Amino acid sequence: MRPLFGLAPQEVALYTSLTARENLRYFGRLYGLTGQTLSERIDYCLTLVGLSDKADTRVETYSGGMKRRANLAAAILHEPRLLVLDEPTVGIDAQSRNMLLENLKGLRDTGMTIMYTTHYMEEAQQLCSRVAVVDHGCIIATGTPDALIDQTEGCTSLEDVFLHLTGKQLRD
Repeated sequence: MRPLFGLAPQEVALYTSLTARENLRYFGRLYGLTGQTLSERIDYCLTLVGLSDKADTRVETYSGGMKRRANLAAAILHEPRLLVLDEPTVGIDAQSRNMLLENLKGLRDTGMTIMYTTHYMEEAQQLCSRVAVVDHGCIIATGTPDALIDQTEGCTSLEDVFLHLTGKQLRD
């Protein structure tokens, strides 16, 4: 039975001396995928993350954004029910970020549950149906993005809410 969750950690978890296709074939086999099913899933995931044309290029030659996109492809390869993403857009270009967010919305809309950790509140506001604001390791507020905004005086965005709740002091 395939695992019920997929994970794309903040640090890219791929074999950089392999190509994206080789990585996906390896991880797909670990999930029990084989044959035509595996090949179709690899092609689908590479297309979804915009790497079809670079599928047979070693990951070590990829830009940071391409590595993050390949990381996502590995996480969704086996069609998990729960996708856990840790800072998936850190350090990537605007085009890659936009494409990732649009594709994540598509996965969400097909019924995949996504647990998304980010420091970019506009991403959480765009993508998430429920949000937990965490400060110093503790959950200090939960709700829908709109409800959190509506119940926090003077706030017009989730970022405003976050700063209102956690303060504006620098964190080292």
